[in-house]
Amino acid sequence: MKGDPEIIKRFQHLMRQKNLTQTEIAERLRFSRTYISSIIAGRSDFSGAFLKALAFDGWPITWILTGQSEDQSTEDWKTRAERAEEKLKLLDYHVQRLEKLVKK
Repeated sequence: MKGDPEIIKRFQHLMRQKNLTQTEIAERLRFSRTYISSIIAGRSDFSGAFLKALAFDGWPITWILTGQSEDQSTEDWKTRAERAEEKLKLLDYHVQRLEKLVKK
């Protein structure tokens, strides 16, 4: 993620949208202003602790990192979960058939 211009651009877009300065974000999230500055300049990564602080403050982390809305991400997970469920049902069916064969 270090220096990814798209991630930085989305982060800056939200800063403008929320009308927050680097100093205000730093104070609000309890990080140094120089750390925020180094993220924006592409010199530092978004740390896990910083992403967690943003999330707890209501920032859309999925959108910052991927450009996808939270709803899109949720739909992806729902689709994956449905596919996994289908595979589990199929696996269960085959296990039952094998158990019957073993009992014979």
